Amino acid sequence: MLNKHAYSFATVLVASLCGLCSAQSDVQSSWTDSTTTKVKPEMRQNYEGYLKQLMAAYEKAGTPWFLTFENFAGDTTEYTTVVPVMKFGDLDGPSVVAKVLGKAGWRHLSRNMAQCYLAQTRQYAMPRTELGINQKDVPAGIYWVETSTLVAPGKMGDYLNWLQSEYRPALEKAGVAHFQVSQPIFGAVAGEIVTMRMLKNLAEIDGGPVLSRVLNEEGARAVNAKSVALVSSSNTRIVRVRTDLSYSAGK
Repeated sequence: MLNKHAYSFATVLVASLCGLCSAQSDVQSSWTDSTTTKVKPEMRQNYEGYLKQLMAAYEKAGTPWFLTFENFAGDTTEYTTVVPVMKFGDLDGPSVVAKVLGKAGWRHLSRNMAQCYLAQTRQYAMPRTELGINQKDVPAGIYWVETSTLVAPGKMGDYLNWLQSEYRPALEKAGVAHFQVSQPIFGAVAGEIVTMRMLKNLAEIDGGPVLSRVLNEEGARAVNAKSVALVSSSNTRIVRVRTDLSYSAGK
């Protein structure tokens, strides 16, 4: 079974991924389409080859960006691709890939890709850019800490307020250059929020929890304690951007 958190800004990255791309271009979207695929280990090379064809079709169609993530910490057989959706009406009719490749070409590519994977999940999410951090003068990095949080029933407003007034300011104080928040809507568990925090490098993890680096231990515990009553569960992983399987219009 596909990990329910695997496809999150993307997801998300999720749509947090929209924020990642806004660090590279000025194109904004109302939604993100995030697809996570669990690939057969022996078919990874084949799948990546087909994924490059898919990416090329999106680029030819004029899609402003295309992102591919793989898990660094998590199920390492999973790939997550994310593309912008300007509005849902754009999804009526043939897909952009089918328009580029033609019906027969798209059937052929999708059939080949399907032979490479065990499961696939798609999710649509809304970027919550007002809650994020996006220092445009700092390039988007390769490694990101992604946390998928299931907010307690009736506590979404309180949780988003905590993110905005407590957590984000602490991250800014810690020097975090990119922090993205997205809210999965379709294909997701109700009440889910996905955050993605960029790492300068993996060695940054050796410095300990990010809040503890700028707040004393007591202060970090106080900030985290405020979220405990607002959260039912959470899952954290590290994802890596596959630059060879991604593009943006500004690059």
